[in-house]
Amino acid sequence: MNAATMGLVGALAGALVAAAAATLGPLALQRRKEHVDERQRRADAVTRRVDIINDVGVHCRAWLIYLVRVLEDEGRGVGPTVGEFDEKSEALRDAAERALAQAAHAGYELSDSGLADALRAMETQVRRSLGHGGPRDLAQLREQASGYFSPREIVRTNMLRQVTREELPTDPLTGTVFDRRHPPRP
Repeated sequence: MNAATMGLVGALAGALVAAAAATLGPLALQRRKEHVDERQRRADAVTRRVDIINDVGVHCRAWLIYLVRVLEDEGRGVGPTVGEFDEKSEALRDAAERALAQAAHAGYELSDSGLADALRAMETQVRRSLGHGGPRDLAQLREQASGYFSPREIVRTNMLRQVTREELPTDPLTGTVFDRRHPPRP
């Protein structure tokens, strides 16, 4: 081969390498950026679902704490009136039910779950006990309500574990006192 041909082949090879670098370099950077963006989107989605689950935990716990405290106060003879109870409990129930409904955004249907039903039933029982429950009835009801704290935390922990591991949601109520299915409320 003569020098001119060698120069031409070298120039073409150099041009091909430069063209490949000019094309593949930005493509590799774009793929890397898309990968980083996708990881960030997944992390943001997990954060949003964790916030939703924590809201469920916080609002259900606040409602349950109020019900237990009302029973304790009623046992000491200083419980609220039915009107006072209704006003305070309604606000706590509404917040808890909104949080339970929002759990659907994290993949959990909790609005008509055994957890929601148990808290609603407890509220009804506490309301009925105001001024009418004897010490034994109040103690049993308080024990039942207090018994909901641990299973409620298990439910929250189950949901958080699934969300942070990016697992598909399963029924977080399984194996707890809330593990019962009821038809949706009218």
